[in-house]
Amino acid sequence: MRTSPLLLAFAFGCGTAPSLEVLPGAGDHADSKIMYGSAPDSVEHDATVALHQLTNGGSSIYIQPFCTGTLITEDVVLTAAHCLDTSSHRRRVRAMNPGDLAIYVGDEPGAIDGSGNYDLLSHLYAVTELEIHPSYNKSQSDSDIAIVRLGAAVTEAAPIPHLPASEGLSSADVGAIVNFAGFGQDEFGGSGVKMQVDGTVGGLGCAVSGCPSSGNTATMVSYNQYAGDGGPCFGDSGGPMFVYRTTGTYVGGVTSYGDSTCTVYGVSTRVDAFEGWIDSFVGLGGGTGGTDGTGGTDGTGGTGGTDGTGGTDTCGDGVCDAGESCDGRSATTACATDCDGVTNGRPSGRYCYVGDTCEGAGCP
Repeated sequence: MRTSPLLLAFAFGCGTAPSLEVLPGAGDHADSKIMYGSAPDSVEHDATVALHQLTNGGSSIYIQPFCTGTLITEDVVLTAAHCLDTSSHRRRVRAMNPGDLAIYVGDEPGAIDGSGNYDLLSHLYAVTELEIHPSYNKSQSDSDIAIVRLGAAVTEAAPIPHLPASEGLSSADVGAIVNFAGFGQDEFGGSGVKMQVDGTVGGLGCAVSGCPSSGNTATMVSYNQYAGDGGPCFGDSGGPMFVYRTTGTYVGGVTSYGDSTCTVYGVSTRVDAFEGWIDSFVGLGGGTGGTDGTGGTDGTGGTGGTDGTGGTDTCGDGVCDAGESCDGRSATTACATDCDGVTNGRPSGRYCYVGDTCEGAGCP
């Protein structure tokens, strides 16, 4: 979802400690952990960043990261779609407001610096734009990838490029060593400190023991995660799976999902599968396409598409397009088959989707 810049008070990032109240916890988006990891020890770990929730109109921030991401250019961060999805609906996706998100660049946001300030506040960057991939399927965790634009360039950490299709993952990578990083809870219950751990590619799709389904081999990569060996878990969602090629180090995966104990298997979204979409966002300074229904499905703004105002709304296609609603309100086309809604009964239980926005007291 693309939206306009809302919070620019701390857009200059490093060296500017904004006047924010620091709150305990991670907020509504809490998610945790790197198990059996070690302290960051390579340049790629510097590019691993933390996602923090702002609240109270942007005047307060939660000290605990709720997800992880990776700096892929000086002002663009890659993360998971489910990290930025604020809808509790089993199918519908609602992107987080950029003004509710801030990015921390460092190793320990809760550390106190020499001036008595939280490290978080000295290395914080505003978010001006974000987008969840338009093909994200939350019920299947497919295309679980999202992208964020910062209000200022990061100069304190070098970005790690996303894996291009020309260097893409294949069956030849099975058995290869990769590296995961994130800010989630460790095996002792601690959290909020960047950790990293090596892993081994198990297969494309969800191809290792314990996988509930085969997954999508074109968009997923999986790995075993044995107890005691370590690996990513909940709050490391959106964090990197670093891939090492002869041409350099790349962000080859985005941590997506795994078993409930984080000791059997894990799955990351394959970054090489989304090269065009990422390049569009990075190279064009954004656009107006994607899940907010204002353009084409490739995130470039485009000239049409079934989800946007540049094309024709299609009732019955399973997508509540920008020009549709559950009951035809606000000069939209009524399409109850695509747009959920309860328009009778108790007022407290009524709601109607207008495009991807839920209106009413009963919104799920």
